[in-house]
Amino acid sequence: MDYKTVMVFGAHADDEIRMAGTIAKLSDAGVRVAVVTMTNGCEGYPQMDMKDTIVELRRQEAVECDKVLGIARRVILDVPDMGLTNDKETLHQCIKLIREERPEAVFTHGPVERHRDHLNTHLISVEARWHAGEPVSAELGESWYAPHLYYYKGVLGNELPSITIDVTQTAEKPVESLATQISQHTLFGRTKADFLAEVESIRKNRPKRTEKFWITERVSLDDFLPLN
Repeated sequence: MDYKTVMVFGAHADDEIRMAGTIAKLSDAGVRVAVVTMTNGCEGYPQMDMKDTIVELRRQEAVECDKVLGIARRVILDVPDMGLTNDKETLHQCIKLIREERPEAVFTHGPVERHRDHLNTHLISVEARWHAGEPVSAELGESWYAPHLYYYKGVLGNELPSITIDVTQTAEKPVESLATQISQHTLFGRTKADFLAEVESIRKNRPKRTEKFWITERVSLDDFLPLN
């Protein structure tokens, strides 16, 4: 994972937390991590009195998450939750962002999902990664081909080859990130205090932790994978 820049696509503002340990590990190593959040969080309110403020609240939570993980740039596309479609405008936005950041690796959702926003994030980001490397749509920036494409969620079983990354040294980061997502704590069934207590326990005991990624069918390897 000798990268200078990576880009992570997530349907919602907390989806990238699935790979939080790896994001923090990369950031600590000096890798620039850019996150594209496809939707604005408008349906993420667990109580009616939050409906009018949830979009801004979710943006604030994303900022706090970025601080925890060392995310260098986050772009939130102004698409309503449950309304993400594989349209030309959104595809163009994603192509432009890939060409701006010029990542060596793109991480995104896999194809096995129940949520329409997750499924369309998969479709749009995979296609955008391909189009970004083609000599098309010059107004969106200079062509850039990201050679590595990984799924960090949304894969069924062992249908694709996978790699497992040791994130023991950043094992607390997924939990610390979830602590910032206050509007979603009802969904998680836990409080901020619960998450922070777990963070302290992880820091004290430092259990071994790993994160799994799938090498997509759209990546061609030109050699055997290294042993370590």
